[in-house]
Amino acid sequence: MPTVALSVPAIARVHRPRPRTTARGRAPIRVARASAAGAPDEASAGGGASSSESDALRKCAIAFVDRHVSSGDRVGIGAGPMVSLVLGEIHDRLADSRLDDVQAVPTGTLTAKEAAVAGVPVTTLDNVPAVDVCVLQADEAVTYRSEKSPGIAAVVGREQRPVQPDLILTRKVIEKSVKVVLLAPALGDPIPLGGSVPVAIVGGQSEWEECAEELDDIFLGDADVWRRGAEVEANPRGGKSPYLSADGAHTIVDLRFNDPLNDGGRWDDGFQLFGSAATPYQIAAEVETVDGVLAHGIVTQADSVMWPDASDASGVGEFVLANKGLSR
Repeated sequence: MPTVALSVPAIARVHRPRPRTTARGRAPIRVARASAAGAPDEASAGGGASSSESDALRKCAIAFVDRHVSSGDRVGIGAGPMVSLVLGEIHDRLADSRLDDVQAVPTGTLTAKEAAVAGVPVTTLDNVPAVDVCVLQADEAVTYRSEKSPGIAAVVGREQRPVQPDLILTRKVIEKSVKVVLLAPALGDPIPLGGSVPVAIVGGQSEWEECAEELDDIFLGDADVWRRGAEVEANPRGGKSPYLSADGAHTIVDLRFNDPLNDGGRWDDGFQLFGSAATPYQIAAEVETVDGVLAHGIVTQADSVMWPDASDASGVGEFVLANKGLSR
């Protein structure tokens, strides 16, 4: 299977003998990929994208608004160039009255600023009884198309520039959303979800260390635990300026599922747990057992995922989870 190299080599460590678990019997069909920093590898809405790539992403944004946004909706807004295009499309439709009374519910300060700049009215999560639809740009996403147990899983929040993601608010917006839609810049080969997972943990000095050590014990030999800092690749403790939220309540660590015997590249089988291949559902469940974990970047609640697809007459592919809520 193909691998994706991450920018920082993993620190080689030795497995402890521990009970092994088996991965869930669900074959991933397609994976959508983006870079470890959160920006799409193949296309972006910025200057690096070709005209055809930008057009493809714009078609996806337009299709999202066509299919999932109605007048009166409160729309949860994540970060990323594809979501920025969504904001632009909502603004245009508000301006020419194709839409009315649509407000953005940001998942962080950056998305709030982007919505304001785009001319889309902004409200807060506390001011709405529910979020009608939440749109997130996935760093990486996978679909499971088994008839008995279909699903969508993704990782969000890998980006660190220009500001760190607010994983806690993102999680709250997702939980309050009637519908969650993921946007992905492309679909790749049928390989498992893997790479790094951001985790928001308590921010106090002794508290974060204790939480990080517990995560490190769980994923010893499977993933490295790195704290985020002012310098993206500082060191596992965040360097001279470790990231701490403005209120001091939380920091962010990344679980880097890297294979130390493969030059620090991602594991061929994706996520690992106790030395065996694992699903994102298993990783999320394991992370959530740790005291001090406040939120993480694994999303398993999506109702659909959309991506540019030249083979589709509309130019947009969409996988809709018809039976959401089935046992994973």
